[in-house]
Amino acid sequence: MINGCVSSEQYTAVSTADTKTVTVAGQDVTLGSVVGYCFNNHLSKIVTSGAFVVLAPCNPDDKDKEAKGLILINILAKKDSINIISAQDLEADFQSDLGRAALSRKGKATNLTLLGTMHDHGVYYVHTQDKDGPVVPDTTDDQWRAFMVVADSLVSVRVVNFKDDKMTDGSVFAYMEAITKRIQALN
Repeated sequence: MINGCVSSEQYTAVSTADTKTVTVAGQDVTLGSVVGYCFNNHLSKIVTSGAFVVLAPCNPDDKDKEAKGLILINILAKKDSINIISAQDLEADFQSDLGRAALSRKGKATNLTLLGTMHDHGVYYVHTQDKDGPVVPDTTDDQWRAFMVVADSLVSVRVVNFKDDKMTDGSVFAYMEAITKRIQALN
């Protein structure tokens, strides 16, 4: 069981905090949770060059919960990626072989299908399907990701949807959008 706030013997490093500040390449980035999700410090990793932060359902045993999957936030201080986003050319980049390879689990452009992209208020949304399957086992093959620049860092947000406790596509997108807007508002 992966949980956010409910302690278990295996995962005790959980946080009920509403926000979390991480420092990447000397810049602070403040992250915020949304209703039903909590930071899981056990599964998160923060180093000077980047951060991988996991939010999981606060109460995974609640069968009626709306929060079901995981929210994964990656923060990287990568100037080249930031330049692409700043130039608002992300759609063209992701359409290219190099861009699709970057989004692919195994770095193979031919295995990744770009299902759609959109841009809204500085956030780039990408919907993909990878023939090599998802990174997290037992999750859906199609993935939505959001990319934005915050404090000179590239921030990506992904909501991972489990096959056996699936959220609707609308819920997946709504959680991803809520997290991105919260991060923007906090920074």
